[in-house]
Amino acid sequence: MGQTMRVVAIAKALQRRGHEIKFLAGDKLIPVIRRFGIDVIEIDDMPQHEYPLSDQLDDPRCRKELLAKMQQVMGRLREIETEAAVREKPDLLLCGTISGPQVGQELGIPSLLTFLQPHGTKTLALFTERLKDSKAKSELAGSLAAASLIILEGMPEISGGVTMASLGANAVELQDQIHFSGPLLTEYPDEMPSREVLREKHGAAADKPLVYVTIGGGSALIGEQFLQIVLEALKMLPQLTGIIATGIAISPEKIKSFNPPGNTKVRGFVPGTELIKASDVTIFHGGSSTLMNCIACGTPAVVIPSMGEQEDNGDVLAHNGAGIVLEKETLTASLLAEAIQKIVGDSRYRRQALRLKALGEKYGGAVAVAFLAEKIAAREAVRQ
Repeated sequence: MGQTMRVVAIAKALQRRGHEIKFLAGDKLIPVIRRFGIDVIEIDDMPQHEYPLSDQLDDPRCRKELLAKMQQVMGRLREIETEAAVREKPDLLLCGTISGPQVGQELGIPSLLTFLQPHGTKTLALFTERLKDSKAKSELAGSLAAASLIILEGMPEISGGVTMASLGANAVELQDQIHFSGPLLTEYPDEMPSREVLREKHGAAADKPLVYVTIGGGSALIGEQFLQIVLEALKMLPQLTGIIATGIAISPEKIKSFNPPGNTKVRGFVPGTELIKASDVTIFHGGSSTLMNCIACGTPAVVIPSMGEQEDNGDVLAHNGAGIVLEKETLTASLLAEAIQKIVGDSRYRRQALRLKALGEKYGGAVAVAFLAEKIAAREAVRQ
């Protein structure tokens, strides 16, 4: 979902500039894309593949099977993308898959390839572990070389020590093709109503600090146990208002069985960027999309990661004085309440979060990428 939303953000920026957008998607992503008013080319037989976890990759036989499956999926995806590109004859391919740029190169169509910037050595280790297979390495190298421009969502100032050299010699050679974008969002916080208006819209008390909690959908930490810890923590902080979004982690029927304190509302789905902007502190698991939203909104956070990539993302905020990271294994309601209170009571966290916001804005976001996309498409049109 995070990778999809990066592409959607750029697509929406291009659409607002008058360009026709068609989005190749299948399965659960179709209604998500349509919700943004983008025309979808539906794929009935979209191949499915789950990225392997680190412990799976430790087993050579399992790794071989997973990589073989990945190659099969990538091959079918490439066929689908080629068929669509031949039929639609686009001026530009905006790619969230590594097969897309190679399709564009074969058909003479310029392409933009989007990635999330790695925020630390743990993310880099997981990434390189997945590339132990020579075919996977070759596929990625070919994709990077084929792309007209590589978009990294993020800023070099929050790289966590990961440099282009860390990604290999091929990445260093492609330095001039890489553009950092800052946060890529479909709607930017400064375009939204004020914090006060948003707080009123979502039923938050005007005279109390607001805590927004997103349970998320991609973490091993999600579920009822974590929700119970959050409810107990907020019960200890009656001077605050809490809004918890459970997403797909907990069913609506199950939510009703919980008994939240009077200062807390538990909901299924909410407009996340609005709540992050409205809140005084956001609590999440370290997912990249929420991290970028916190940076774009200038909102400090408490991060409770459950995997290496999330730990790196949490460290971005902690090392910049814009957040606190708590360990999943030792998490208690008291520790969470203490961290919330610390951020709410110390204005330095908000100031540092706003500093990150200003840093991200320098890179221009999806609007700047849309301008670059237009230049690339126009340049190719002249060449032809």
